[in-house]
Amino acid sequence: MTAACGRGPSPNNWHVSAAYGLRIPCCGREEKRPTVEIDLIIFDWGGTLADVSNQPEALLAGSSVVSEVLSGRNDADAARALVFHALGAEKAAAADPRCREVDLAILMADWAKAHGWPADAQRVAAAVQALGEQWVGGALTPLPGALNAARRLREAGYRLGLVSNCWVPKRYCDRELDRQGFAELMDFTVYSSEIGYRKPSKTIYETALNRAYPNGHRPDLARVLFVGDSPTCDVIAPATMGMRTALVAGRPGSWSEQDLARAKPDLQLGSVAELPAWLNAESVAT
Repeated sequence: MTAACGRGPSPNNWHVSAAYGLRIPCCGREEKRPTVEIDLIIFDWGGTLADVSNQPEALLAGSSVVSEVLSGRNDADAARALVFHALGAEKAAAADPRCREVDLAILMADWAKAHGWPADAQRVAAAVQALGEQWVGGALTPLPGALNAARRLREAGYRLGLVSNCWVPKRYCDRELDRQGFAELMDFTVYSSEIGYRKPSKTIYETALNRAYPNGHRPDLARVLFVGDSPTCDVIAPATMGMRTALVAGRPGSWSEQDLARAKPDLQLGSVAELPAWLNAESVAT
């Protein structure tokens, strides 16, 4: 929730929410209430922990290499067309009611066949590798304060996880997450590319919870806080399952006004960097 008085969070302007276990500004009123413990924080990646604005350029660089791998020549027009094709496939996946993720190998094979290029398994695998190698280090940039916030939460005793819609194969996602410094802070990760389903499919959240609680003994999901910038994927869907949610402000125009109106997050943040100050450290499960 945002401050009712319109100010940002201040340590001297908190009360403890019995409903959410979060510190919420309350315009100077001092209230003491019991808290709900937060056991686990699950983050979205792109738009939440990392800026994705460089991704089209990284895809173009990768597509230039891919077109050369598939066709045997560097075809700039084919590379640009492949970027549009890939982004179009992602858009179609986002609109798919089944929430099926793009299979990059199939996309590459279909693209090659459409151009009359060889599409044998070895060549397609080389094309996927070429794109992945270009994507690592060029597509995502940690948002200011995000890494420090995750580190502070980890040091405070919170368990952390990551759930991301990303059609780049897992091995490249893992490398990129490690490059950014987040990998060592996460108890688990789930990428849509590895399971074939993307948010808001219940499958991806269930996979995350299974990895978070491998013994099968899940706590009350009100002790799980899902943090992200998508009102549909990071607020509405997790909340339907019983999780608490925090909506991070996205770039203007990223989401429709209708989706934003439907989302009812427990907490609204300008950025992830604000999260450690908002959480009640005394509510950390031990």
